Amino acid sequence: MGEAILKGVLDCNFLRPEEIIIYDKDNYRERYIKNNYKVYAAKEITELVKKAMHILLAVKPQDLKVVLEKVKINFNYKVNSIISIIAGIPSCYIEKMLSSDARVVRIMPNTPALFRKGMAVVSKGRYVKNSDLIFSKELIKSVGDYLLIDEKYQNIATALSGSGPAYFFLFCKYLIDAGIKKGLNPEISKKLVTETMIGAGITIKKSKGSLDNLIKKVASPGGTTEAALEEFIRGKLDKIIVKAVESAKKRAYELEKFLD
Repeated sequence: MGEAILKGVLDCNFLRPEEIIIYDKDNYRERYIKNNYKVYAAKEITELVKKAMHILLAVKPQDLKVVLEKVKINFNYKVNSIISIIAGIPSCYIEKMLSSDARVVRIMPNTPALFRKGMAVVSKGRYVKNSDLIFSKELIKSVGDYLLIDEKYQNIATALSGSGPAYFFLFCKYLIDAGIKKGLNPEISKKLVTETMIGAGITIKKSKGSLDNLIKKVASPGGTTEAALEEFIRGKLDKIIVKAVESAKKRAYELEKFLD
């Protein structure tokens, strides 16, 4: 996800390569990013913090404590701000780890950001300045759209938009597999499902009507679509989805345990 944001800010000219400094503990990844995007790679996290103004954290939750301990060495809350794209980690934890009035903006993007079609949620910590928020919003706009929300809703938003693409991919996979099992060529089945889903998404976005009305326009009484929808209803698809979203939300809270 960090690379997707890097590519986005460069593609839309929000930042220039010479304005960006990166650090990755994986030497292979660091060399790849440095050479592919022509950005400067810091030798240590402490060097990055000293040279950067806005610090984007794109690490695994279990690695965050160690990273923040290194960030803290040269961190100056009057100069530096933190932008975190780490699921389940509240801004107050980062503030506490940095032992200062750290300005923390929390963002949860999603994988369509790779194609600049992402949907993100943005929340501000207690000490965030307006200039920090403006920068963060412009940053995430480089890879898609965003909504500004209260941080208390971050975990449920993560369960919808952060994890949502995977739910969608799974449904598409099952639909493609169903077509193949019923005799369709795999490429034909994939093409039919893919283009249908793209078109359906555009329809939702541009339509002024409710989703129920859109469903009615496709599902004629006694027709093929209605027969399929009745199977979903009998299978209690609605309850399965609610349970899945709740599980994702719960897991976001559990990620904080990695910080202990």
